[in-house]
Amino acid sequence: MAEIAGLFLLVVGIPLYDSNVPAALNNSHFRSVTPGIETLPCSFSLPRHRHLRAYATVVLAGSFEESGYVGRIRATAGDALIHPAMDCHGNHMVSAGVKLIRLDWPDTSGIGGLYRLENVDELARAAEKDVATATLLLESTLLKNSLPSPGQRNDWPDLLLMDLARNASTEIGAWAEVNGLARETVSRGFTTAYGITPSVLRAELRTRAAWLRITRGSECLCGIAADTGFSDQAHMTRWVHRVTGAPPAAWRRSAGGLEAGIQGSSH
Repeated sequence: MAEIAGLFLLVVGIPLYDSNVPAALNNSHFRSVTPGIETLPCSFSLPRHRHLRAYATVVLAGSFEESGYVGRIRATAGDALIHPAMDCHGNHMVSAGVKLIRLDWPDTSGIGGLYRLENVDELARAAEKDVATATLLLESTLLKNSLPSPGQRNDWPDLLLMDLARNASTEIGAWAEVNGLARETVSRGFTTAYGITPSVLRAELRTRAAWLRITRGSECLCGIAADTGFSDQAHMTRWVHRVTGAPPAAWRRSAGGLEAGIQGSSH
């Protein structure tokens, strides 16, 4: 299925992998976006995939659904969806004629979200001329007034995701009991909603938190492992390698090149 999806993206011209990943690392784990305005093909969908760098999507027309680390959302015209660094999600187009602005995003908080905009036409005009200017305009808009979009789902699978994002040590059985649900119901329902079991997604979120600290600082790896809920450094190493395609030491060695690539793609 992943190979078929990749072939489809290649045919319609959507970038497959992130060519800005440092050469020492495996870029096949990450998909890329091209800044600018684009219209998606009809019946477009994409299984769960991962992005190394943060980016923003502004919806100009149509609507699509996404399930990922920011929850399950239905983005419609006038929405801005912020994808943080090392995000993972799946996409499904709901309507024909989905038109988007893709923008590199200066991820400083590591937090994404879905926001409602009042100046989407102004953003479209800016993006037609210069995507860097459009990025600055979107930053300014969200700093002044970051209104949440009504397209954010809010039922129990999403509430569980939010609790896992706040505390990656959340125990699934205890959460189910507190919320009046059977553990089996939670596991099945969450997997149906997100395409992954809650325990694996919890491990992915824990891994992402560790990866951010590995690539953005110099603290010891054993300390990061303990702080992010892994049993030991080896446990963290296995999960970082599984999720990102490279062990923590390789990411730490490439952190300078990674940061340079991020800065270069944002200007």
